[in-house]
Amino acid sequence: MKSKILILILALCVVAGASAKSRGVKFRSLDVKEFARYIERGDVVLVDVRTPEEFDAGHMTGVDSNLDVRSATFFKDYQSLPKDKRIAVYCKGGGRSKQVAGVLAGNGYKVVELSVGYDGWVKAGGATEK
Repeated sequence: MKSKILILILALCVVAGASAKSRGVKFRSLDVKEFARYIERGDVVLVDVRTPEEFDAGHMTGVDSNLDVRSATFFKDYQSLPKDKRIAVYCKGGGRSKQVAGVLAGNGYKVVELSVGYDGWVKAGGATEK
């Protein structure tokens, strides 16, 4: 049952992201250096969209929120993000964050995502914590 819910949530994210792109809603995918400069600005909400288990194993320093895109409550949870600030999202490898960025951009958020995800961030020597 849980796997069916997760599949449904991911399917909805894909559809919402594709729909957002077809409406001309855009977000930017940034490489590690660009993403680091972007989040250093101070007016950015940094969001990890991985599972709580992935988050607990290690995450980027300074994360403001962990919103699991695979959670049954994701579509309610992301609405708590402030629309008056820029949102920067990342996941493990860049796939889920692109889906989430499409959903957020389609709902009026200013959003960027880390193209290579947490794994790319770690490989590049980005700051992390547990």
